[in-house]
Amino acid sequence: MALIDIIIVISFLLFSFLIGSLFYRWVGGSDDYYVAGRQLTPFLLAATLTATNVNMYSFIGQTGIAYKWGISIVWLAWTGNMSLVIAGLLVVPIYRRLRIRSVPEFLGMRYNKGFQAFVGILWMLRLCFWLAVILYASIIAAIAMTGIESYWFWVFAMAGVAIIYTMMGGMWSVTLADAFQFVFMLGGALVLLPVAMSEVGWMEGLQAKFAANPAFKYHLNFVPPQGDFDWKAILGFFLISLKWAGIDQGMVQRTLGAKSVKTAAKGLTLSGIITTPFALLWILPGLAAGLIYAPDYLQKLYPNVDNSFEMAIPQLLVDTIPQLLPGLLGLIIAGMVASQLSTLSSDLNSAATLYTNDFYKNILKKDATSKNVLFMVRLMTGITGLFMILFAFLVPVLGGAVKAQLTMVSILDMPLFVVCVIYGFLWRRTNWQGAIGGYAAGVIAGIIAFHPWSAPFGVFATCTFISMIVSLIATPIITLFFKPPVETEEFRLAWNARYPSKEEKDANDIYYLIPKSPKGRVAGLIVITGILTFFVGVVMGSTGTLTASWVAIIGMCIFFAGSLLRVHSD
Repeated sequence: MALIDIIIVISFLLFSFLIGSLFYRWVGGSDDYYVAGRQLTPFLLAATLTATNVNMYSFIGQTGIAYKWGISIVWLAWTGNMSLVIAGLLVVPIYRRLRIRSVPEFLGMRYNKGFQAFVGILWMLRLCFWLAVILYASIIAAIAMTGIESYWFWVFAMAGVAIIYTMMGGMWSVTLADAFQFVFMLGGALVLLPVAMSEVGWMEGLQAKFAANPAFKYHLNFVPPQGDFDWKAILGFFLISLKWAGIDQGMVQRTLGAKSVKTAAKGLTLSGIITTPFALLWILPGLAAGLIYAPDYLQKLYPNVDNSFEMAIPQLLVDTIPQLLPGLLGLIIAGMVASQLSTLSSDLNSAATLYTNDFYKNILKKDATSKNVLFMVRLMTGITGLFMILFAFLVPVLGGAVKAQLTMVSILDMPLFVVCVIYGFLWRRTNWQGAIGGYAAGVIAGIIAFHPWSAPFGVFATCTFISMIVSLIATPIITLFFKPPVETEEFRLAWNARYPSKEEKDANDIYYLIPKSPKGRVAGLIVITGILTFFVGVVMGSTGTLTASWVAIIGMCIFFAGSLLRVHSD
C-alpha cells in the first residue's frame, strides 16, 4: 500500500471523527440523540437506511459466499429489500404513530414492562454480536489490503472512530455521516465491478468459464435446486428479512426519525428499491474472484484466516488496483471503511438506546431527566463498543461473517418477530405470558435444531423454520392458559396504532395500512401479485429449471412497482 493510499484512508477517518464534533451541539435532548429529533426527510431516511444495509458484511462476507457457492446469495440482499418495503407499508407506520424510540418499548406497551426490559437487554447483546461480525469482516479486509497486520491498530482506527463520533453526535451524526459515507461506498463499488469483470472477460467470459467447469454447475443459477444457499435457503432469507425490517432495532430506529408516517413508508420503499441493483456490484466481483483464485491459493496466502474464501476480494484489489492509478486503492479502502463505519455507528446508537430506553429509564431510574438519559446513552455507547470488540473473536469459530450472522438471527430473531408483529398486531387476546413463553419455546427449538442431523434441509433454513413454527404454535396455546391481557391505556394506544393518528389527520397527510382509494387498492393488488409470483419462482427452483430464476426476479420487480405506487396513494 503506497503512502498516498495511507494518507487518503487516514484523512477519511479524521473527517469522520470530526463529524461527531460538528453535530455535538445539535444534540439538545434525548430525542435528538435517539431519533434525530424526528426531522428526517424521505431522502435522508433512504440514504441512511441504504448506507446501513450496505457494509463490509456485503463486500467481504457476501462476496466470499458468492466466490464459494454462487450468485444465489444475492437474495440475502434482495429479500431484505423486499422486506424493507413490506415493513414500510405495514409495520413501521404503527411504530411511528406511537412515537416510540425502540421496538422493546412497543412490547412494553403491548404486553408489560418486564418483557420490554428483558428484550432490551437481550437485544443489546445481540446487536453487540452483529457489530462484532462487521468489525471482524473489516479487520481481515484491512489487513489484507494494507499489509498492516496489527489487530489493535485497526480496532482503534475503525471501532474507535465509530464509537467516538456516535457518542458525541448521536443519530444526527450517524444519519448525516451515512449520507456522506454512502457516496464513498458507492464509488468504491463502481470501481471494483469493472476491475473484477475485466479479469475474467466480462460477463461473456464469466459465463463461458462457469459452463466449462462442472464444479460451478449452479453458480449462475439465481434459484439453485441444491447447495447451502438453494431455494429453501432463499425462503429462509425472506423470513429473517421480514424479521430484520420489522423488529431489528438498528433498522427500525432509523425510520422512527422520519418527519411523518408517510415519510417513513416512502423512505423505506425508496431504500429497498434503489439498493436492489447495488447488490450486483459486490456479488459479481465475488463470482469473478472464484475463477481468478483457487481456494488452495487463498489458504496458502492466509494460513491464519479460518475462512480464507472471504479474502478473495481484498486480494483482488491488492493485485489489480495499484497498477491503475496512484491513490485509487486508498479511495476504495476509504469507501469500504465508510460502509463499515455507517453500520457500526448506527447499531452502536441502537444498542445504547435499547439499554437506556428499555432498562435504565424503564426499570432502574424511572424519574431520569433528559440530561441523565443523555449521559447514560453516551456511556452505554462506549460500553457497547467494548462488547463488540470482545465478541469479534467468536465470529471465525462460527464459520465466518455470513454464517455467524445467519445462525444468530435464525435462532433468536424469528420468535420475537412472531410475538411482536404477528400476535402483537393481529391477535388482541395475546397476553404477556403467551408472548414470553412463545418466544422462549421458539429460541429453545432453534437451538435444538442447530445440529448436523438437520443438514438435509440446511442448518440455517431448518433453524429459521423450526424456531418460527414452534413460536407460532406455542404462543396461542400458552396464552389460553392465562387470563386475557389487562387493557391499560398504553395497551389500547398500541392496539389502535393500526389506524391513522391525530397527527396525520391534523396535517392532512393520512396513510392507511389497508388502502381506501381505488388507486391504493390497485397498488395493493399489484404488490400481492408480485409477492405470489416471487414465491412461485422460488419453489420452482426445486426442479433445477433456469426459468425459476426469471419468474422470481420478475415477481420482485412487480412487487417493487406496486409498492412505489402504494406509497404515493392513501
